[in-house]
Amino acid sequence: SVNSLLSSFRPNQQQVTHGRAAGGSTYAYPHLFVDWLNTRYPCAVNGTAGSHVREMTRARDSVGHFTFWSSVSNLDTFDLVFLEFNINDGSVGGLSHALESKNPGGGRQEYVQSFYFEILLRRLLLLKKPDPVAIVTFNVDYDGRKWARNKAEENRKTLFRHNEPQKLWVSSIYEIPVFSSVLWMIPLSRKKGTNWQFDSTNNIYSTSAFHSDDCCHPKRPGHLMLSLILAYCIHQEEQTMMLQLKSDMSPGEHDFTMDAAPILPDPLYLSPDEEELYVKSNVEYGGYDFTDPQKQWEENGAIVASDGWTWGADNEEGDKYGYIADNVEGGPHLAIMLTGERFGKVEVSYVQSYENFGVALAWIDDSNENIHGKCIMNGEFTKQTPEVADVLWAQGGAEVSVPMTELLTRFSLKKGEKRVVHLCLAPRLPNRTDGNKFKLVGVRVY
Repeated sequence: SVNSLLSSFRPNQQQVTHGRAAGGSTYAYPHLFVDWLNTRYPCAVNGTAGSHVREMTRARDSVGHFTFWSSVSNLDTFDLVFLEFNINDGSVGGLSHALESKNPGGGRQEYVQSFYFEILLRRLLLLKKPDPVAIVTFNVDYDGRKWARNKAEENRKTLFRHNEPQKLWVSSIYEIPVFSSVLWMIPLSRKKGTNWQFDSTNNIYSTSAFHSDDCCHPKRPGHLMLSLILAYCIHQEEQTMMLQLKSDMSPGEHDFTMDAAPILPDPLYLSPDEEELYVKSNVEYGGYDFTDPQKQWEENGAIVASDGWTWGADNEEGDKYGYIADNVEGGPHLAIMLTGERFGKVEVSYVQSYENFGVALAWIDDSNENIHGKCIMNGEFTKQTPEVADVLWAQGGAEVSVPMTELLTRFSLKKGEKRVVHLCLAPRLPNRTDGNKFKLVGVRVY
């Protein structure tokens, strides 16, 4: 069986979940937990001894999990999914995928996190791989420390204001179990009182020090603790099941999500249009798939300008196609004519890799010309520069090449409106000495 753990990822550095500060993935909690799983619950495939296998996405937060969905849905079969939400989820920005205003009066951060979280839960509940999959949400960090720096009385008020109750609330509505390191750490941190709980100088288990090297996360003791929590919770589930010798559902209760045609409760944070678009995919799309050797875009005359970009395959087998630019000085420019669809959204898909890849700027206007010249970045880590362009980071940190999908957040296309989407390769970043490449694999409008 395949256990798909949706893990945290930050561009240009190795994931905490991959053991960045623990000495490598061998000491990271997914590896430790699956080792325990294979020892405690060995499996067989067609009568032959097998092993449980772990797969992880490279998402950095709930928005990333949302856009990396294909890395889960494309698996032929798997049994168990862990949705991990930790510190990165508290830094998610705006609701760029939302099709309507979300709580303009306040509390937007709750909507930002719960919106994407609910989409993932609803998608997973509809999956059959080939049977319905088991789902667990796993909270691995205590984000409340952002407020835990002042008086004890104020700390008591803010103790449960962030990720923990939010994910518990959404998971409980969908009857999804939550394995939580937070519920383990808080009693340990406050054994000597609330002031002690926030004393990071003298208490290495303080909530304000939980994410530091002194205590647990992200070094080896923390990963061991997380794997122990997962093992303990799985063992508890087994004991409950064995003691009851039957389903723990109440008499007459029925899980409609397991039916041949699953039925879900109404969404909490999604509008009907968002449900149709992001959960059921019942929406018309436009655009072009540049991995298709049929090259439909040529027949439609969609490429209205191309300077320094070529279409082709860059792998040994010669079957991974796309539009490719490769230039350390920057400036290669590609312009694509698109027609807007119902919701005005524009997505760009490209390859992200750990070496020889760089950064591209993307923008939309009514001209075929490159208005940004060499597309020079205003600083190595500038997120959006110039102000009229989105930045697409094809330079990744882990030693793997993966597809990325980014929503252009600065632009929209009205239904039926024809405009030009531009991509321009920026110069190689100052801290790099390898190549400077960008591979576009598709653009989509909906």
